[in-house]
Amino acid sequence: MKKINVKIANKLGEKFKEANIQKNVNSTEVLEVKEKYNPILNYDEFELENLQKEQMIIFEEKAIHHANELSKNTIALSKIFYEAQKTLAFAGSGLFTKWYETLGFKKDFVYMLLKRNELFMEVENKRIFEIPEKAIKTISKIKDKVDVKEILEIVNAEKPVVVAKEIEVSLSGNPKDRLPEIGDIEILENDFNKIIKLERKIAEYYQKIKDLEYELSILKKSR
Repeated sequence: MKKINVKIANKLGEKFKEANIQKNVNSTEVLEVKEKYNPILNYDEFELENLQKEQMIIFEEKAIHHANELSKNTIALSKIFYEAQKTLAFAGSGLFTKWYETLGFKKDFVYMLLKRNELFMEVENKRIFEIPEKAIKTISKIKDKVDVKEILEIVNAEKPVVVAKEIEVSLSGNPKDRLPEIGDIEILENDFNKIIKLERKIAEYYQKIKDLEYELSILKKSR
């Protein structure tokens, strides 16, 4: 029985040591982030423990960084597709499609970037690469009926999809093309809040499962 206790104690000691190492690494990372990054969100409102708040600041900084990198890559890719399409335009039918499909790109992805690049060449605003695809599709449908000023109004709007739809409806004059009501927007926001709550519950259950798996592994080794 004493041997079993020694085994468990050693195992717990190793686990404690790993946790301390991880904590030190996190602390170092937090200090580095705090020196160069000012968080957008106030994590005091999230009802989190201090360590969790610090981790969320790190996650936020990394998310913003990678989002910026993604935006740069999207702009670069859109230019590449545009130039490749132009180069292959007179070389033969279907060659551009064959080219991007062989490289592993999907048609919808490629042509959405081509639309973004086309609009960017007209309005010269990089937010073209950030607004939702639905807004881009609506702009593409109405761009021959509106001027650059109205396109920029959509691009710079807080809710580009809603503004784009509003302009489209005003051009069509069709009352059936109803804009989203305030109630519709509230439902979407409520759904988003529900998603966050469910994700938190999943994370809690996942942690409980991990703890149980750890206890089970100790019991199995002690047999």
